[in-house]
Amino acid sequence: MPRNTRTIVTAFSTALLCLGSAQAASAQSSARYQVVFERTWSEATHPQDFPLLAHFSPVIGATHNGSFGPFPAGKVATAGPERLCEEGKHQPLDGEIRAAIEKGAAGALIETMEPLRSAPGKATASFEIDSKHPMVSIAAMIAPSPDWCALARDVLLYQDGQWIARKTVSLEAWDMGTDSATSYRALDSDSQPRGPIQPSESPYFVKDGKRVPVGSVTFVRQ
Repeated sequence: MPRNTRTIVTAFSTALLCLGSAQAASAQSSARYQVVFERTWSEATHPQDFPLLAHFSPVIGATHNGSFGPFPAGKVATAGPERLCEEGKHQPLDGEIRAAIEKGAAGALIETMEPLRSAPGKATASFEIDSKHPMVSIAAMIAPSPDWCALARDVLLYQDGQWIARKTVSLEAWDMGTDSATSYRALDSDSQPRGPIQPSESPYFVKDGKRVPVGSVTFVRQ
């Protein structure tokens, strides 16, 4: 083979290898997941004063990086988490997440449309995630309640340079610190001053010093 021809073939082969490597890197930088948000909270699992018409609100969450989280533990809740966990409404939390997406701190908004009225019960959604926003936080209101949400925070799906195939985490009850009432159907009692977002210390969700999960969240790579 003439030298010039060999040079062209070698260059072409190198270009193909580089293209293949770039495509592989691009494939690894993002992934698609299905999330299964499961409610187990019921009179059987949490019998103390279990309320009539108990349900979870529709689910909302986001993919994000370490500079942003919709439910920052130890911080005072913004209007978004307050409205979600007091009233089950996605607004204005969806707007807060979209604003974080525009700033590059979040990657995708995750939502379901229907409440979880049965236990056990499941809600599912699909979403895209990328390595710049490798964490997911997701929640639903525990209803009725003063300001409590079933919450999984900062779930990392990208580790050691690859996407996790499947991951399940417990859903625990969290208190948004915006309402000081202590029972499911108590009248509204705004906290003054507001407390931090933290795991609920209510005896409804703690038994013998251990937290009793209200459900689980499973992420499955598609």
